[in-house]
Parts: sequence; structure tokens; C-alpha cells
Amino acid sequence: MSSTKLDLLLKGDLVLADRLAVDHLVGVKDGVIIGIYANDQAPSAAKSIDVSGQLIFPGVVDAHVHSFSNLQEKFEHSTAAAAAGGVTTIIEMPYDQGAPVVTPEIFQAKINCIRQSAKVDVALLATLPKNGDHLAINPLADMGACGFKLSVFETDPERFPRIDDDVLLDLLPRIAETGLAVGFHAENDVIIEALISRFKSEGRTYPKAHCETRPPISETTAVAKLLEFAYWTGVKLHIYHVSHPRCLELVDWYRRQGVDVTAETCPHYLVLHEDDMDRHKAFCKINPPIRNKEARDAMWGALQNGLIDFVASDHAPWPLERKQNPNIFDNGSGAPGLETILPLMYSEAVVKRGLDPFTLAHYLALRPAERFKLAPRKGAIVVGADADFAVLDPNCQWHFQAEMSRSSAQWSPYEGMEIQGMVTKSILRGRIIYEDGRLLAKGGDGAFVPAQR
Repeated sequence: MSSTKLDLLLKGDLVLADRLAVDHLVGVKDGVIIGIYANDQAPSAAKSIDVSGQLIFPGVVDAHVHSFSNLQEKFEHSTAAAAAGGVTTIIEMPYDQGAPVVTPEIFQAKINCIRQSAKVDVALLATLPKNGDHLAINPLADMGACGFKLSVFETDPERFPRIDDDVLLDLLPRIAETGLAVGFHAENDVIIEALISRFKSEGRTYPKAHCETRPPISETTAVAKLLEFAYWTGVKLHIYHVSHPRCLELVDWYRRQGVDVTAETCPHYLVLHEDDMDRHKAFCKINPPIRNKEARDAMWGALQNGLIDFVASDHAPWPLERKQNPNIFDNGSGAPGLETILPLMYSEAVVKRGLDPFTLAHYLALRPAERFKLAPRKGAIVVGADADFAVLDPNCQWHFQAEMSRSSAQWSPYEGMEIQGMVTKSILRGRIIYEDGRLLAKGGDGAFVPAQR
């Protein structure tokens, strides 16, 4: 370092990995954390920011973001929404419209796109084609992919295909050799497609029919199959967007047998339940679906008992016209969530249910960073990590208004919800990128974050 003087001192209540350090300071030099200090021990700095009384979280690492499923979104909007929500790193899904990330050339083009247009840092997942061509696995891993995303449910045969069992048996040992995790969308499409066909033929196209045609067994059977594949192939398995506690019981059972498996859930499975379909209609159409109140409450118990590894947004910002058809089956599935994940989870988990802030930081930052090999650079306020912070005022009560969102989707299932806790600043590698409602980041401020293998 050219000087011992810090670039930045940030003072407040630091949400560290093991405790809340009230009225402490974190020091930054060249975009990296170089010290954590008590109030009377901090060295001098070129700039000081005092947010006493506010919580300084590690920048959120959102492990489930779809920026290119809707080409009105892209990084221009998704990373703006991220910055406004205290999310400083997104893990980007590979199911892009027109160009699923299945080759090194497409992967490199997406890295270039990050460098041109991203406002926060981005890690990239890769996927593989339906035919199971494995030749790109090692090159994609060598280029810095943080994992692979596959599906056993077919949304689209080219962009989002089902990978059949015989292909999985060939692919998973090859992925295992890279040391990277493979994550799955786990739903049984044979069950679901048959039910949807029956419901349509009977004219049952009301909002809750989405939930009724995707019963819990359509998720649990898919999860159980993938766990058995992981048991026999040794691959590191991740289950995306778990909606039902039965899935977590299965995950826990296999984990105790030595399977390396993690499971995520999303705020919508913790906050919403299937009766909300009547009111919010397609705004709540998400795959897997939101479940009944009993399952929702049990998911909270699983989170508090440590059966869930982390929480991600599954940000899927369809344009409004894809969410307004009275036939529920003719609407897009998914909802925006980047801008609300931290304040909503703080309000629901910490304020309403007494979760420790540092435990919430594990769910939103540390564990996803660890699973997808972004730690120790990302995920925690520790010396040597990137100086990424989300500053949250824990006393601010407000109502979410989707029309103010930075996402291209100007709608939300959380419209009008009262939330306690507001993001007041986002800091990326020591630079303020969002402050008091003002987006300060510009395209290219974000960087590609390769996996640290």
C-alpha cells in the first residue's frame, strides 16, 4: 500500500459473522476491508461516514437472479434494483432468452456484458444442453463459472430444458470433478403437465389452480430423485427455491448420510401463502408455487432451526402484460425480488420473529458466497474481503411501492406491504453506489466475480 491512511472509515453497528459489533468501525483501503476497530482505535481516513444507530450488513449475495429471461430487464435494470436493495453481488442464472449459457463463447460474451452494463458485481452460472454434451464443462469451470444450473422440469426445450436421468448419470460425475456445485429446478413435469391438461379441459383456470396443479409431491419426488443421484455420483448438489418443508426433511436425511447438499428458499415462500393467489392473482404465480399457511409456517421453523442454507430472491421480472391474463396458466411464472430481499427479510425474520441480524447475514450473504466459491472475497465483513456493505436503518417503517422500483417490472406481490427496515446506502468495493433513494452506480461499475476454486 502506498499509505497507511485509509480511504474510508464506516461507523455503525457492524453485522459480523458471529456477533453484532455495536458502535464499531470498518476500515477500507483500495476497495478491500483492512481493519475492524472499536470507536477509539480507528486510524485516520480520507473519508469517514457515520451511520451510528444503523446496521451495516455485508453486501447481500443474491444467489438466484434472472436478468435475461425478460430482455427488457438485462443487467441495466436488475443490477440497479440490486444496488437499491443492498445487494452488491448477484449470481446470475444461465437461461437467457436466445442464448442460454452453454458454451465458452456465450459465457465470455456475458462477461463482456457485465463489464459494460452491470452496476453491482456479478458471478455467472453455466448450463448444459438437453442432449448432455459435456465438452464445455471443464472450459466453463476454468473461465470462472461459479456452478452449473440444470432442471428436471422443462420450461422450454432450448432455453430451459429437462435433463433426463440417463444424461444426468453421465453429466453429474463430470461436474463433480470440477468441485463446483450443480443446482436444480426440482419439479416433476410429468405430474404437473397431466394436472394442467386436466384442469384446462375442465375450465379450472382460476388463480389458485396454479398451486393445485403443482402439489407438494411434484416437488418432493424431484428432490428425492436428485438427492439419490448426488448420493451415487458424489456431486455437490444445490436445490433451488424450496417451497415445502418436506423437501428439507429429505435434504437433511441425505445430508446426514454424507451427501454434500444445500437448499435455498425465497422470501415469497416465507411471506406469502396460496390464499394470496385470490388477491394478487398472477403476481403470485411462481414455480414451485407458494404453499398453504401450514407449509409456510413450517418453512419459518426450518429456517430458524438451520435446515435451510440460504435465502435468495429468484428475481424474475416479467413485463406487466405477462401477468394480466385471467387464465392463470397463460401468465409468466416468477416475480421480481432483488430490491426487497434484505428489508423484507429483516422485517419478517428479525423484527417479527427475533432472528439475530448476524444469522440473517449468514442466510443472505455468507452461505451463498461459500457455496458458490465467492468467499472469502464476498459474503462477510472480514479483513481481506471486498468492502461491500448494505446499510439498513432498522427503525424506518415504510410501504413498498413497485412503481418506484429500479427493475423493469413495475409490479410486485409485496405492493403496499409495510416493512420495518430500509436500505439507506449500498457500498461496492468501498464506493457508494446507492444512497438515500439515489442510484449513484453506472453501467460498468460492477465486475465479473470468478469462482475461487
